[in-house]
Amino acid sequence: MKLTDTKIASLKLEAGKTDQIFFDDEIPGFGVRIRDGGSRKFVLHYRIGGNQRRYTVGAVGVLKLEEARRRARKALVDVDDGKDPAAQKATAREEAKHSFKSVLDEYLKVLEARIEKGELKPRSYEEIERHLTKHWKPLHKLVISSINRATIATRLREIAKNHGPVAADRSRSYVSTFFGWAIGEGICQTNPVDGTNKHAGEYVERERSLIRMDGEKPNYDDLVAVWKGLPDNEYGKIVKLLILTLCRRDEIGSLERAEIDREARLIRLPGARTKNGREHIVPLSEAALAVLDTIPEREGRDLVFGYGKGGYSGWSKSKKELDELAPLKQPWTLHDLRRTGRTGLGLLGVAPHVAEAVLNHLPPKLMRVYDKNKYEKEKREALDLWAAHLMRLVSGEASNVE
Repeated sequence: MKLTDTKIASLKLEAGKTDQIFFDDEIPGFGVRIRDGGSRKFVLHYRIGGNQRRYTVGAVGVLKLEEARRRARKALVDVDDGKDPAAQKATAREEAKHSFKSVLDEYLKVLEARIEKGELKPRSYEEIERHLTKHWKPLHKLVISSINRATIATRLREIAKNHGPVAADRSRSYVSTFFGWAIGEGICQTNPVDGTNKHAGEYVERERSLIRMDGEKPNYDDLVAVWKGLPDNEYGKIVKLLILTLCRRDEIGSLERAEIDREARLIRLPGARTKNGREHIVPLSEAALAVLDTIPEREGRDLVFGYGKGGYSGWSKSKKELDELAPLKQPWTLHDLRRTGRTGLGLLGVAPHVAEAVLNHLPPKLMRVYDKNKYEKEKREALDLWAAHLMRLVSGEASNVE
Protein backbone atom coordinates (compact mmCIF):
# COMPACT_ATOMS: atom_id res chain seq x y z
CA MET A 1 0.00 0.00 0.00
CA LYS A 2 0.98 3.60 -0.42
CA LEU A 3 1.24 4.97 3.07
CA THR A 4 -0.42 8.25 3.98
CA ASP A 5 -0.89 9.93 7.32
CA THR A 6 -4.58 8.93 7.28
CA LYS A 7 -3.83 5.29 6.50
CA ILE A 8 -1.12 5.11 9.18
CA ALA A 9 -3.59 6.43 11.76
CA SER A 10 -6.09 3.70 10.82
CA LEU A 11 -3.65 0.75 10.75
CA LYS A 12 -4.42 -2.09 13.18
CA LEU A 13 -2.73 -5.39 14.02
CA GLU A 14 -4.29 -8.39 12.37
CA ALA A 15 -5.99 -10.81 14.71
CA GLY A 16 -3.54 -12.97 16.63
CA LYS A 17 -0.48 -10.84 15.82
CA THR A 18 1.54 -8.83 18.34
CA ASP A 19 3.99 -7.33 15.84
CA GLN A 20 3.34 -6.38 12.21
CA ILE A 21 4.98 -4.26 9.50
CA PHE A 22 2.96 -2.45 6.83
CA PHE A 23 5.26 -1.72 3.87
CA ASP A 24 5.05 1.34 1.66
CA ASP A 25 4.75 0.98 -2.12
CA GLU A 26 6.76 4.16 -2.73
CA ILE A 27 10.08 3.11 -1.13
CA PRO A 28 11.15 -0.57 -1.11
CA GLY A 29 11.64 -1.90 2.41
CA PHE A 30 10.15 1.17 4.07
CA GLY A 31 7.10 0.83 6.28
CA VAL A 32 5.42 1.23 9.63
CA ARG A 33 5.92 -1.31 12.41
CA ILE A 34 3.07 -1.68 14.91
CA ARG A 35 3.48 -3.63 18.11
CA ASP A 36 1.03 -4.84 20.70
CA GLY A 37 0.84 -2.09 23.28
CA GLY A 38 0.57 0.76 20.78
CA SER A 39 4.16 1.34 19.61
CA ARG A 40 4.33 2.68 16.02
CA LYS A 41 7.62 3.30 14.28
CA PHE A 42 8.89 3.93 10.79
CA VAL A 43 11.33 1.19 9.78
CA LEU A 44 13.47 0.30 6.79
CA HIS A 45 14.46 -3.23 5.72
CA TYR A 46 17.53 -3.65 3.51
CA ARG A 47 20.32 -6.12 2.79
CA ILE A 48 24.04 -5.83 3.56
CA GLY A 49 26.27 -8.58 2.24
CA GLY A 50 23.26 -10.84 1.73
CA ASN A 51 22.04 -10.36 5.31
CA GLN A 52 18.66 -8.84 6.10
CA ARG A 53 18.90 -5.73 8.30
CA ARG A 54 16.31 -3.50 9.90
CA TYR A 55 16.82 0.18 10.66
CA THR A 56 14.44 2.14 12.90
CA VAL A 57 13.90 5.48 11.22
CA GLY A 58 11.86 7.08 14.01
CA ALA A 59 8.59 7.12 15.90
CA VAL A 60 5.29 7.84 14.18
CA GLY A 61 3.98 11.12 15.50
CA VAL A 62 7.44 12.40 16.27
CA LEU A 63 8.37 12.20 12.59
CA LYS A 64 6.10 13.24 9.77
CA LEU A 65 5.71 10.68 6.98
CA GLU A 66 7.60 12.75 4.42
CA GLU A 67 10.52 13.32 6.81
CA ALA A 68 10.60 9.58 7.53
CA ARG A 69 10.66 8.88 3.78
CA ARG A 70 13.50 11.38 3.33
CA ARG A 71 15.57 9.66 6.03
CA ALA A 72 14.79 6.25 4.55
CA ARG A 73 16.00 7.37 1.11
CA LYS A 74 19.20 8.75 2.65
CA ALA A 75 19.75 5.45 4.45
CA LEU A 76 19.36 3.54 1.20
CA VAL A 77 21.96 5.80 -0.42
CA ASP A 78 24.31 4.90 2.44
CA VAL A 79 23.58 1.21 1.82
CA ASP A 80 24.53 1.65 -1.83
CA ASP A 81 27.80 3.18 -0.60
CA GLY A 82 28.48 0.08 1.50
CA LYS A 83 27.43 1.63 4.82
CA ASP A 84 25.14 0.00 7.35
CA PRO A 85 22.64 2.55 8.79
CA ALA A 86 21.56 0.23 11.62
CA ALA A 87 25.16 -0.36 12.71
CA GLN A 88 25.89 3.35 12.51
CA LYS A 89 22.89 4.15 14.69
CA ALA A 90 23.90 1.49 17.25
CA THR A 91 27.41 2.94 17.38
CA ALA A 92 26.05 6.46 17.85
CA ARG A 93 23.76 5.24 20.64
CA GLU A 94 26.68 3.55 22.40
CA GLU A 95 28.92 6.61 22.01
CA ALA A 96 26.21 8.81 23.53
CA LYS A 97 26.65 6.92 26.81
CA HIS A 98 30.22 8.18 27.14
CA SER A 99 30.79 11.62 28.61
CA PHE A 100 34.24 13.19 28.65
CA LYS A 101 34.33 12.71 32.45
CA SER A 102 33.31 9.04 32.43
CA VAL A 103 35.91 8.21 29.78
CA LEU A 104 38.52 10.26 31.64
CA ASP A 105 37.90 8.23 34.80
CA GLU A 106 38.65 5.04 32.88
CA TYR A 107 41.72 6.59 31.27
CA LEU A 108 43.16 7.62 34.65
CA LYS A 109 42.70 4.05 35.91
CA VAL A 110 44.79 2.86 32.97
CA LEU A 111 47.50 5.40 33.83
CA GLU A 112 47.43 4.29 37.47
CA ALA A 113 48.04 0.72 36.34
CA ARG A 114 51.00 1.95 34.29
CA ILE A 115 52.49 3.52 37.44
CA GLU A 116 52.27 0.16 39.22
CA LYS A 117 54.09 -1.48 36.30
CA GLY A 118 56.80 1.18 36.38
CA GLU A 119 55.81 2.47 32.92
CA LEU A 120 54.77 5.94 34.14
CA LYS A 121 56.25 8.15 36.83
CA PRO A 122 53.85 9.36 39.56
CA ARG A 123 54.77 13.01 38.92
CA SER A 124 53.92 12.57 35.22
CA TYR A 125 50.55 11.14 36.21
CA GLU A 126 49.89 14.09 38.52
CA GLU A 127 50.62 16.53 35.70
CA ILE A 128 48.34 14.72 33.23
CA GLU A 129 45.54 14.39 35.79
CA ARG A 130 45.79 18.07 36.74
CA HIS A 131 45.49 19.29 33.16
CA LEU A 132 42.66 16.96 32.15
CA THR A 133 40.59 17.45 35.30
CA LYS A 134 41.18 21.19 35.75
CA HIS A 135 41.77 22.77 32.34
CA TRP A 136 39.26 20.56 30.49
CA LYS A 137 36.56 20.61 33.18
CA PRO A 138 34.14 22.71 31.04
CA LEU A 139 33.98 19.74 28.63
CA HIS A 140 33.43 17.04 31.26
CA LYS A 141 29.66 16.77 30.77
CA LEU A 142 29.82 16.64 26.97
CA VAL A 143 29.42 13.38 25.07
CA ILE A 144 32.96 12.63 23.96
CA SER A 145 32.00 11.78 20.38
CA SER A 146 30.23 15.16 20.04
CA ILE A 147 33.37 17.16 20.80
CA ASN A 148 34.75 18.65 17.60
CA ARG A 149 37.76 20.70 16.56
CA ALA A 150 35.98 24.00 17.15
CA THR A 151 35.16 22.99 20.74
CA ILE A 152 38.79 22.09 21.43
CA ALA A 153 40.18 25.21 19.73
CA THR A 154 37.84 27.48 21.70
CA ARG A 155 38.86 25.89 24.99
CA LEU A 156 42.56 26.11 24.12
CA ARG A 157 42.18 29.86 23.55
CA GLU A 158 40.56 30.17 26.97
CA ILE A 159 43.37 28.19 28.63
CA ALA A 160 46.00 30.33 26.88
CA LYS A 161 44.25 33.51 28.02
CA ASN A 162 43.80 32.43 31.66
CA HIS A 163 46.87 30.26 32.24
CA GLY A 164 49.35 31.15 29.51
CA PRO A 165 50.33 29.71 26.12
CA VAL A 166 52.67 27.08 27.55
CA ALA A 167 49.88 25.65 29.73
CA ALA A 168 47.59 25.63 26.69
CA ASP A 169 50.09 23.65 24.63
CA ARG A 170 50.68 21.13 27.39
CA SER A 171 46.94 20.69 27.86
CA ARG A 172 46.62 20.27 24.12
CA SER A 173 49.22 17.49 24.13
CA TYR A 174 47.65 15.65 27.08
CA VAL A 175 44.09 15.80 25.74
CA SER A 176 45.28 14.67 22.29
CA THR A 177 46.83 11.57 23.85
CA PHE A 178 43.60 11.03 25.80
CA PHE A 179 41.51 11.11 22.62
CA GLY A 180 44.01 8.80 20.90
CA TRP A 181 43.47 6.26 23.69
CA ALA A 182 39.69 6.65 23.41
CA ILE A 183 39.88 5.94 19.67
CA GLY A 184 41.86 2.79 20.40
CA GLU A 185 39.12 1.70 22.83
CA GLY A 186 36.44 2.26 20.17
CA ILE A 187 34.81 5.00 22.23
CA CYS A 188 35.13 7.70 19.57
CA GLN A 189 36.13 7.76 15.93
CA THR A 190 38.30 10.86 15.48
CA ASN A 191 40.73 13.03 17.43
CA PRO A 192 39.28 16.58 17.53
CA VAL A 193 42.66 17.98 18.58
CA ASP A 194 44.11 17.29 15.13
CA GLY A 195 44.51 20.54 13.19
CA THR A 196 44.20 22.86 16.20
CA ASN A 197 46.89 25.50 16.67
CA LYS A 198 49.60 25.62 19.29
CA HIS A 199 49.77 28.82 21.32
CA ALA A 200 53.39 29.02 22.49
CA GLY A 201 56.06 29.60 19.89
CA GLU A 202 59.24 27.56 19.79
CA TYR A 203 61.15 30.59 21.09
CA VAL A 204 59.16 30.71 24.32
CA GLU A 205 59.24 26.97 24.85
CA ARG A 206 62.77 26.04 23.82
CA GLU A 207 65.09 28.99 23.18
CA ARG A 208 64.77 31.47 26.04
CA SER A 209 67.62 32.29 28.40
CA LEU A 210 67.53 35.04 31.00
CA ILE A 211 71.16 35.78 30.19
CA ARG A 212 71.48 37.64 26.92
CA MET A 213 74.61 38.66 25.10
CA ASP A 214 75.39 42.31 24.37
CA GLY A 215 77.96 41.63 21.72
CA GLU A 216 80.47 39.40 23.51
CA LYS A 217 79.51 40.58 27.00
CA PRO A 218 76.81 38.76 29.00
CA ASN A 219 73.87 40.77 30.30
CA TYR A 220 72.30 39.43 33.50
CA ASP A 221 69.69 42.15 33.95
CA ASP A 222 66.69 39.85 33.34
CA LEU A 223 67.94 37.20 35.74
CA VAL A 224 68.65 39.76 38.47
CA ALA A 225 65.25 41.40 37.91
CA VAL A 226 63.49 38.06 38.37
CA TRP A 227 65.49 37.23 41.52
CA LYS A 228 64.78 40.61 43.09
CA GLY A 229 61.11 40.44 42.10
CA LEU A 230 60.50 37.07 43.74
CA PRO A 231 57.96 37.25 46.58
CA ASP A 232 58.88 35.99 50.03
CA ASN A 233 56.60 32.97 49.88
CA GLU A 234 56.75 29.32 48.87
CA TYR A 235 56.78 30.08 45.16
CA GLY A 236 59.57 32.63 45.53
CA LYS A 237 61.69 30.13 47.47
CA ILE A 238 61.03 27.40 44.90
CA VAL A 239 62.17 29.66 42.06
CA LYS A 240 65.31 30.65 43.95
CA LEU A 241 66.14 26.98 44.42
CA LEU A 242 65.48 26.32 40.73
CA ILE A 243 67.96 29.06 39.84
CA LEU A 244 70.58 27.82 42.32
CA THR A 245 70.27 24.07 41.63
CA LEU A 246 69.18 23.99 37.96
CA CYS A 247 66.65 21.31 38.88
CA ARG A 248 63.39 20.76 37.04
CA ARG A 249 60.28 22.45 38.35
CA ASP A 250 58.61 19.42 39.94
CA GLU A 251 61.88 18.10 41.34
CA ILE A 252 61.83 21.09 43.70
CA GLY A 253 58.07 21.64 43.86
CA SER A 254 57.57 18.05 45.09
CA LEU A 255 60.76 17.92 47.16
CA GLU A 256 60.58 15.60 50.19
CA ARG A 257 62.29 16.20 53.52
CA ALA A 258 63.90 12.76 53.33
CA GLU A 259 65.60 13.75 50.05
CA ILE A 260 67.55 16.56 51.74
CA ASP A 261 70.84 15.64 53.42
CA ARG A 262 71.91 18.78 55.27
CA GLU A 263 75.03 17.19 56.73
CA ALA A 264 76.29 16.23 53.28
CA ARG A 265 74.86 19.48 51.78
CA LEU A 266 72.94 17.82 48.98
CA ILE A 267 69.59 16.70 47.64
CA ARG A 268 69.30 13.07 46.62
CA LEU A 269 66.57 12.67 43.97
CA PRO A 270 65.59 9.03 43.33
CA GLY A 271 65.16 7.79 39.77
CA ALA A 272 61.38 7.73 40.20
CA ARG A 273 61.45 11.54 40.39
CA THR A 274 63.83 12.34 37.54
CA LYS A 275 63.10 12.58 33.84
CA ASN A 276 65.73 10.04 32.78
CA GLY A 277 64.92 7.61 35.60
CA ARG A 278 68.37 7.88 37.16
CA GLU A 279 69.26 9.05 40.65
CA HIS A 280 70.39 12.66 40.66
CA ILE A 281 72.67 14.06 43.37
CA VAL A 282 72.24 17.83 43.65
CA PRO A 283 74.98 19.63 45.64
CA LEU A 284 73.65 22.51 47.75
CA SER A 285 75.52 25.80 47.83
CA GLU A 286 75.46 28.00 50.90
CA ALA A 287 72.88 30.19 49.16
CA ALA A 288 70.64 27.18 48.47
CA LEU A 289 70.93 25.96 52.06
CA ALA A 290 70.05 29.45 53.27
CA VAL A 291 66.81 29.31 51.26
CA LEU A 292 65.93 25.88 52.67
CA ASP A 293 66.60 27.14 56.20
CA THR A 294 63.77 29.67 55.82
CA ILE A 295 61.17 26.94 55.19
CA PRO A 296 59.63 25.61 58.43
CA GLU A 297 58.81 21.94 58.75
CA ARG A 298 55.10 21.13 59.11
CA GLU A 299 54.19 18.32 61.44
CA GLY A 300 52.88 15.26 59.65
CA ARG A 301 53.94 16.49 56.19
CA ASP A 302 56.86 14.91 54.36
CA LEU A 303 56.78 17.34 51.43
CA VAL A 304 58.66 20.61 51.72
CA PHE A 305 56.20 22.67 49.66
CA GLY A 306 52.46 22.69 49.09
CA TYR A 307 49.50 21.88 51.30
CA GLY A 308 47.38 19.30 49.48
CA LYS A 309 47.85 15.72 48.37
CA GLY A 310 50.96 16.43 46.32
CA GLY A 311 53.63 19.11 46.24
CA TYR A 312 53.29 22.72 45.17
CA SER A 313 50.38 23.28 42.77
CA GLY A 314 49.84 27.02 42.29
CA TRP A 315 52.22 27.32 39.35
CA SER A 316 50.18 29.26 36.79
CA LYS A 317 48.74 31.83 39.20
CA SER A 318 52.10 32.39 40.90
CA LYS A 319 53.96 32.78 37.61
CA LYS A 320 51.41 35.33 36.45
CA GLU A 321 51.89 37.31 39.66
CA LEU A 322 55.67 37.13 39.27
CA ASP A 323 55.43 38.45 35.71
CA GLU A 324 53.58 41.45 37.12
CA LEU A 325 56.18 41.99 39.87
CA ALA A 326 59.15 41.52 37.54
CA PRO A 327 57.98 42.22 33.98
CA LEU A 328 60.45 41.30 31.23
CA LYS A 329 60.31 42.36 27.60
CA GLN A 330 60.14 38.75 26.42
CA PRO A 331 58.04 35.94 27.96
CA TRP A 332 59.81 33.14 29.79
CA THR A 333 59.04 29.89 31.58
CA LEU A 334 60.44 28.22 34.70
CA HIS A 335 62.10 25.65 32.48
CA ASP A 336 64.11 28.50 30.94
CA LEU A 337 65.92 28.80 34.27
CA ARG A 338 67.73 25.51 33.53
CA ARG A 339 68.89 26.90 30.19
CA THR A 340 69.86 30.14 31.92
CA GLY A 341 71.94 28.29 34.50
CA ARG A 342 73.56 26.13 31.83
CA THR A 343 74.50 29.28 29.92
CA GLY A 344 75.86 30.83 33.11
CA LEU A 345 78.02 27.81 33.92
CA GLY A 346 79.52 27.95 30.44
CA LEU A 347 80.33 31.63 30.87
CA LEU A 348 82.02 30.83 34.17
CA GLY A 349 84.30 28.35 32.43
CA VAL A 350 82.68 25.15 33.69
CA ALA A 351 83.49 22.25 31.38
CA PRO A 352 80.54 21.20 29.18
CA HIS A 353 80.43 17.62 30.47
CA VAL A 354 80.30 18.88 34.07
CA ALA A 355 77.57 21.42 33.25
CA GLU A 356 75.54 18.68 31.60
CA ALA A 357 76.00 16.49 34.68
CA VAL A 358 74.66 19.35 36.83
CA LEU A 359 71.50 19.27 34.67
CA ASN A 360 71.35 15.46 34.99
CA HIS A 361 71.57 15.14 31.22
CA LEU A 362 72.78 11.74 30.10
CA PRO A 363 76.11 11.90 28.23
CA PRO A 364 76.42 10.38 24.75
CA LYS A 365 76.20 6.58 24.72
CA LEU A 366 79.92 6.07 24.06
CA MET A 367 80.83 8.22 27.07
CA ARG A 368 78.32 6.34 29.25
CA VAL A 369 80.02 3.08 28.33
CA TYR A 370 83.60 4.16 29.04
CA ASP A 371 83.26 7.03 31.53
CA LYS A 372 81.61 5.98 34.81
CA ASN A 373 82.61 9.15 36.66
CA LYS A 374 79.54 11.05 37.89
CA TYR A 375 81.58 14.22 38.55
CA GLU A 376 80.02 14.85 41.98
CA LYS A 377 83.00 16.93 43.18
CA GLU A 378 83.03 18.97 39.98
CA LYS A 379 79.24 19.48 40.16
CA ARG A 380 79.57 20.92 43.66
CA GLU A 381 82.34 23.28 42.59
CA ALA A 382 80.27 24.39 39.60
CA LEU A 383 77.13 25.15 41.62
CA ASP A 384 79.14 26.89 44.36
CA LEU A 385 80.76 29.04 41.68
CA TRP A 386 77.37 29.78 40.07
CA ALA A 387 75.77 30.72 43.41
CA ALA A 388 78.63 33.01 44.41
CA HIS A 389 78.52 34.69 41.00
CA LEU A 390 74.75 35.15 41.22
CA MET A 391 74.94 36.63 44.72
CA ARG A 392 77.48 39.19 43.49
CA LEU A 393 75.17 40.17 40.66
CA VAL A 394 72.12 40.45 42.95
CA SER A 395 74.07 42.58 45.46
CA GLY A 396 75.02 44.98 42.66
CA GLU A 397 78.70 44.03 42.34
CA ALA A 398 80.18 44.00 38.88
CA SER A 399 80.43 40.66 37.12
CA ASN A 400 83.93 39.25 36.89
CA VAL A 401 83.04 37.28 33.78
CA GLU A 402 84.22 38.75 30.52
